[in-house]
Amino acid sequence: MDFTAEGILSRMKNDLKNDDSRIEGSFTMDNLQAVSEELARFNAMQIIPLQELIARTGEDMATSGNKSHYIKWAKEAVNEEGKIIVGNAKVNAPRDKSGEVYIAIITTEAKAPTEDEIRIVQEYIDTKHPTGAEPIVIAAESIDAKINCTVKKLAGHTDDTIKAEIRSKIQEHILMIAFESGTITLNFYRISNIIGSVDGVADLVELTINGEKESITADYDNFFSLKELIINVTE
Repeated sequence: MDFTAEGILSRMKNDLKNDDSRIEGSFTMDNLQAVSEELARFNAMQIIPLQELIARTGEDMATSGNKSHYIKWAKEAVNEEGKIIVGNAKVNAPRDKSGEVYIAIITTEAKAPTEDEIRIVQEYIDTKHPTGAEPIVIAAESIDAKINCTVKKLAGHTDDTIKAEIRSKIQEHILMIAFESGTITLNFYRISNIIGSVDGVADLVELTINGEKESITADYDNFFSLKELIINVTE
């Protein structure tokens, strides 16, 4: 937003209801001009220094190398095709003065990364981390999740569109819960609701997770990898 006198005056002028009041030299416009100039002086003293402080703080934080920055850097790495590799990451920095920082990653498809993907992320983070730190990128330990579902579709929707949307929503959910604190749960009823809410799905007929109609859990240092997703669509 423009905090100069001209910018403030323009916004106040646009808010005037009476067209005659917008005429330059009118009593209303003279007063608005004076008010806008005073506000601009105030902004120069208060807002601009604050904006500069925020900018400087942001620059400092961008290179400080705390846990959130390692996650951010991991998610910025791209493969040879320019595609993002990491869907989520978890960082562990032992307090042993070694400088080692372990970054466990999973892919955007909610799967364990390949050795090549780990290498790319490692090389990228090596260009970002502060001096003294020794980041080590590893594959997060995964627990396979095999989801099998059958849905009835609404008229006017294609099988492929419904399948793609279900896959996208489930992958998004698995990535979201991947590194929650404590024990994590791939909740049967949550997955059921996700599938049932997809556009074009009339009804969820059948659902199993790892062959059972129940939730599965993982320890704090594991994540769920979508090993298999079978989607059957019926009329």
